[in-house]
Amino acid sequence: MQARTAFPAPAARWPPMTYAWINGELVSEAEARVPVADRGFLYGEGCFETVRIRRGLPFRLDAHLRRLEEGMRLFGFEPPWPLPSIRDGARALVTAQAAIEAVLRIIVTAPHPETGHPGTAAITIRAPPTVPREVRLHVSPSVRRIPGLPSRCKMIARGAEALALREARAAGAFDAILLNPQGNVAETASRNVFIVSGDEVQTPSVAEGAFEGITRGVVMELARRFDRDVREVPVPLNALMLADEVFLTGTSVGVCGVSGVHAHRYHDAPGMLTQRLVHAYDEVLTREAAW
Repeated sequence: MQARTAFPAPAARWPPMTYAWINGELVSEAEARVPVADRGFLYGEGCFETVRIRRGLPFRLDAHLRRLEEGMRLFGFEPPWPLPSIRDGARALVTAQAAIEAVLRIIVTAPHPETGHPGTAAITIRAPPTVPREVRLHVSPSVRRIPGLPSRCKMIARGAEALALREARAAGAFDAILLNPQGNVAETASRNVFIVSGDEVQTPSVAEGAFEGITRGVVMELARRFDRDVREVPVPLNALMLADEVFLTGTSVGVCGVSGVHAHRYHDAPGMLTQRLVHAYDEVLTREAAW
C-alpha cells in the first residue's frame, strides 16, 4: 500500500467560505481583485511561495519569506507590501479560515513603472492535496527545465509546468518529470525528485535544474541521519528506471513514494527508506511548525 503523509480529510472540515489576504485586507476570495495593469497578470512578473500549515501553525515560514525576498531581489523590485505585514497577513488568514491542515500560497508581483501600479501582495489558502494510492510519473515530451533563475525562486509564470502537468494527467499520471537540455532528470512540474540505489540517495543538483526546495533540504538531512550517502548529482533517465526506490518531496505532499514511471513499475513501492522518511518528515513538520 502506498505510504503517504497522513493528511486528515480536509474536505469534511473546510469552511464553506474561503478567505484571501490582499494588500493588507482580509476579504472573501470571491471579492479579491487584481488590477488588469498588474505586471503579474500581464507578464507573469512576480514570485510566490507555498507554506504548509500543520495544526494551525506554519512550517518554516521565515525560510519561505527569505526566499521570497531573494526572488524579488533577483527580479529587481521592492516588496509591494512589507514582509512583516505579509507574515501577519498569513496568520490572520489561517485564523479567519480556522485552518488546521492547509497550504498557503504567498504571491508578490512587480510594480508597473508606467501606470504607477505598486504591485500586489496576496495570500490564498487551500486544503492539502489528496495523494493517490499509486503515484505514477510521466516524462514530459514538451517541456525542458533550463537551469538558472527558476532554480533560485518560484516564478508565478508557470505556463510550461502547467502544460507538462496536463500532459501527465492525460496519460493517467500524478506528476510530470522535467528533463534538462542534457536529457537528465531535473525535477517534476512542482516537486523535487530523489532516487535510492543501495545505501546511496541521489537527487538532481541545482546546476542540473532542480529547485532548491525547503522540503528537499529537510529530507536530505533526514536521509543522512539514517546513515545514507546523499549526493546531488546528474540523474540520467535510465538511473530513474534502475533505482530501488523513487520518491518526491514538496511543501504540499511532504515525502511521496513513486510507484512507477510510464510502464515501468517499482516493486514493493514505497520502499523501506521512503516509508521511514515519510514518518520522519511528518514528525519534523509537527514538531517545528510555529509562528
